[in-house]
Amino acid sequence: MFPAAVHYREFAPCEALREHVRAFFSFAPPLEHPPGGRPLLCEVRLGERDPFGAPLFADGHVSLAFIFEQAWASGGHWRRARSAPHGEVIGPMSTVIAASVDESPEEVGVFLRAGRACALIGAPPAELADRIVALDDLWGAAAAGLPAELAAAGEAARIDRLESVLLRRLAQAPAAETTLNVPRLAQCILRAGGRLKIERLADAAGVSRQHLTRSFREAVGVTPKLFARLSRFQAGLAYAGCGAAVDWAQAALELGYADQSHMIAEFREFSSLTPETLARQRWFHPFIERARSIRSRDEVSSAYSRQSKFSAFAAARLDPGGIF
Repeated sequence: MFPAAVHYREFAPCEALREHVRAFFSFAPPLEHPPGGRPLLCEVRLGERDPFGAPLFADGHVSLAFIFEQAWASGGHWRRARSAPHGEVIGPMSTVIAASVDESPEEVGVFLRAGRACALIGAPPAELADRIVALDDLWGAAAAGLPAELAAAGEAARIDRLESVLLRRLAQAPAAETTLNVPRLAQCILRAGGRLKIERLADAAGVSRQHLTRSFREAVGVTPKLFARLSRFQAGLAYAGCGAAVDWAQAALELGYADQSHMIAEFREFSSLTPETLARQRWFHPFIERARSIRSRDEVSSAYSRQSKFSAFAAARLDPGGIF
């Protein structure tokens, strides 16, 4: 085990943001002590000699990132990055985007929940699909000075400041006008690992498939079918780094693919990599860490069961704040 050269951490949001924010994240030089006062959801320590690199995988969620003036190179040292501090909004991505595997910038940001981004970002996710947009273009004067302010702060202060900005934006956002609880529908898809028929989802919501697709795309940025495919792919990322002993035919069956060829094609589309390549090499990516965490808690296998799929619908129907 080599000394840590970089820490990747995810932190829980405050209660007021929990419906909108899945996690805050930080990629930064290691600290002697992790910041306290906030639940730590995930921590990965990368050493100087750890291999590193992964593309920007496809994803059905919106995220916000602030990129700073230094970057961690795969050789195990920090160096000056190519750009000044700035903010970016990463929209829902339907395909993989090539990314540098030579270095990764220091950054802090937030992963938003599906269907909840508009209130915080100020733009419909459908307009952000397959785009990375400068935060200045969306927030205008409200974003001025914020990247530099965050760059000058420590890890805990960065997250606290970003949280306060999001809380203020949430308080000022107009109430959503919809009769369909799209965020709850998206959660049903995620809990089932993408193994839900869209027709069944529409039936459970009491709307036509066309109405569901239109409302879902407006609120999430992708169709429910694509969101399900992306959820299934990301569940499969739990196999990353597992080595050569994976039974891929069985893995494809468990993940809900028609066959192994179907799984390989989807992994290529969403990550540019085959499942075997992901399994044989070491990769760092937040989605991989998330998939491993879910699988380690035995949530993936239970989510794939038929009983779990129907219980998700039942819970949504019985909950007054559910699908309808």
